[in-house]
Amino acid sequence: MSLRKAFTIIELIVVLCVVAALAGLSLPILSGTHSIAANTTTQSTLREVGHATSHYWLDCKLLKLDGATTIATESTRFQIRWLFRNPQTDTTNNSFDINSSIGWNGPYLLSPTGSPLLFGDVAMIDAWNNAIAIQDPSPTASPRDVRIVSGGPNGTIEIPLNAATDSLDASTIGDDLYVALQLH
Repeated sequence: MSLRKAFTIIELIVVLCVVAALAGLSLPILSGTHSIAANTTTQSTLREVGHATSHYWLDCKLLKLDGATTIATESTRFQIRWLFRNPQTDTTNNSFDINSSIGWNGPYLLSPTGSPLLFGDVAMIDAWNNAIAIQDPSPTASPRDVRIVSGGPNGTIEIPLNAATDSLDASTIGDDLYVALQLH
């Protein structure tokens, strides 16, 4: 009786088939984990931008943004850039009046996550490296119905800009992710 010191080709093929089958089973699990992580990260970023937008609104809701003497207008009151720059002067200078508690007291976020070179302006990006947007469907409404929106995995914001948040459903949202704010 002799002892074997090597594997046969059939044994190696069987082992490779088992390894390939295990890899095939684990890839969907891992890709699902990546998708869940991207959604979680994006939702966290949306909440952070929403929180900053709420603070911005508390400080700036009484600022006159008429477009004649200021940079922003009422229809552009909510933009990511105004969380980093004063909407009246387009600078980083504060205009907060401690006595009236009115004025830009930013920046409201520590730093943008998107490069102005890539996005044309300061930007906050989602987990898929796409710019997050602020939607203000009805600039004259009270309270303000404001959404912080990510285009989701496909990168395209499908939520109609003029749609009220309470009218959104699965057919209008697509794969978008959003955080809704009611600002008084």
